[in-house]
Amino acid sequence: MESGTNYWMLWSIYLLASAAFFVVFWRITRFKSHKWLSHLLRGGMLAVALTPWYANQQSTVLAPALMVAMLDAITIGGTAAVRALVPLVLAVLLAFVVASVWYVISVKIGRKIIKKQPVATKN
Repeated sequence: MESGTNYWMLWSIYLLASAAFFVVFWRITRFKSHKWLSHLLRGGMLAVALTPWYANQQSTVLAPALMVAMLDAITIGGTAAVRALVPLVLAVLLAFVVASVWYVISVKIGRKIIKKQPVATKN
């Protein structure tokens, strides 16, 4: 039971640290002229930080895929890191697609709001 408690405690700490990092990252990526780039960077960072994968091939314990890939590359070898890199790359690609769609939707909503604003008249 203790290992299960430690597992959830470690995931909670990791998620809190990821949230704190993401708040800082969000503020850093507030580009005024390149909104699409900021959407892509934020989505990619979320995918990299939050994609889980199996810690080893025989267990059902999950860990962040980036950590699994790095530890597999260090301990087993570079070919073993592919096991966790495949879902990580797929998650990043999906995040890029979602971020791009989100950007297009936000631009269209922004244009509709601008069109609906009444024109100020000079008196």
